[in-house]
Amino acid sequence: MEFDKSRVYTAVNADELKVGSKCIFANTVQDLKAFVKTKSPATLTSIGDESSPKRFMGSYGYADVAYLFAYLIKPPAEPKYKPFESNKKVLEAIKKHGGWVQHKEDGSFFFICGIDIDGGEEETIQMGIVWYEVGELFSNYVFADDGSPCGELVEE
Repeated sequence: MEFDKSRVYTAVNADELKVGSKCIFANTVQDLKAFVKTKSPATLTSIGDESSPKRFMGSYGYADVAYLFAYLIKPPAEPKYKPFESNKKVLEAIKKHGGWVQHKEDGSFFFICGIDIDGGEEETIQMGIVWYEVGELFSNYVFADDGSPCGELVEE
């Protein structure tokens, strides 16, 4: 693999790297360049605070070790979501996120003011005077507090 300096992270830009990324770690630029060609990537387990130059915690099969440099090989996989299976799960998520959702396209905000939990055939939620199926909620909205999808995390 050819060395690409745009993939190098230091104490200065460490917060731009996501925990869970596959990286090559080293404490000198010379080692980093050599390791990119010879070493298998390890997982970034955490990023230290700004009080230390060795901000990258990575493990090559043993205990986590702090490093000065990280070379990004592959970012972590994005979590996958699916529409809620039941309105009871919708209710749990709504409570956790404060009830507000945001439309993906136009950015408008809506408060979920009703949830049909009678066990009917279709799972529905109410925003304003309109009732939506949970599939529509998943396709068109994100939770307003953190931008996460309006759906269940798929466990892999």
